[in-house]
Amino acid sequence: MHEASLALALAEELLGLLEREGGRKVLSFTVEVGELSGVDLEALRTACEALIRTHPALSRTRMELRTVPACWRCRNCGRTFKGDWWTLCPDCGAEERDLLSGEELLLREVELEV
Repeated sequence: MHEASLALALAEELLGLLEREGGRKVLSFTVEVGELSGVDLEALRTACEALIRTHPALSRTRMELRTVPACWRCRNCGRTFKGDWWTLCPDCGAEERDLLSGEELLLREVELEV
């Protein structure tokens, strides 16, 4: 379960940000998880909640995890569309496409108490 190591990396990033900004507590944070990232959202949530409970600077943190849908651009006709690894372009049926979003794991928003 690599979600535990991802949660630990997120906690380290939050605590580092807190130190760099001279904050006292992390009030909230938002993480965006791409649907094709291979991250189990519920396992990540559970691991983050366990870490949040154990650190005083994170103890009352509000966490939001958002799923980012996979979005593609067709190399043939340029259409952008949502879908999984096997989705063909809905306009021209081409297989050749570029992934625009859906593999990311981003710490998007952080609110600190300073």
